[in-house]
Amino acid sequence: MGEVDTASATPAKPMMDLSAVEVDPGQGERLYKAAFVHSKQGTTYRMVAKTLPDGKLDLVYFICDLDPDGTMYGKRRIRRIHAQPQERFDNEIEAIKKEIVDKGEEVLGVWTHDLSGISDVAAQSDSLKTWVVETAKEIVPS
Repeated sequence: MGEVDTASATPAKPMMDLSAVEVDPGQGERLYKAAFVHSKQGTTYRMVAKTLPDGKLDLVYFICDLDPDGTMYGKRRIRRIHAQPQERFDNEIEAIKKEIVDKGEEVLGVWTHDLSGISDVAAQSDSLKTWVVETAKEIVPS
């Protein structure tokens, strides 16, 4: 019968985490803002944006489950949006809120964190981590 040649099979490439936002300060990139939009029914959207050297934004948002300690899991429907004007961040929050309502859910709240005033990328990252933990306590009480 048929034999399979496994010698030519290439190993699978690891999947890129599409929800990750990598910032290269050497290229003039910085974190911009982050947001959570949460419905009363438990749907959580997380959005993070970074600024590019030309002042435009790269945004990523996804729906996830959120633990009270800020751990995000069960990521579904990830969306990346490249090279957008800064107004797009607020417009995307409004679009997410509309999507929640259109699904028959009710928006519980929107939490945003402005990182644009922090010049050091490491300090931005620390601030974002702290904000995620503190905000998760409000969104998902333990």
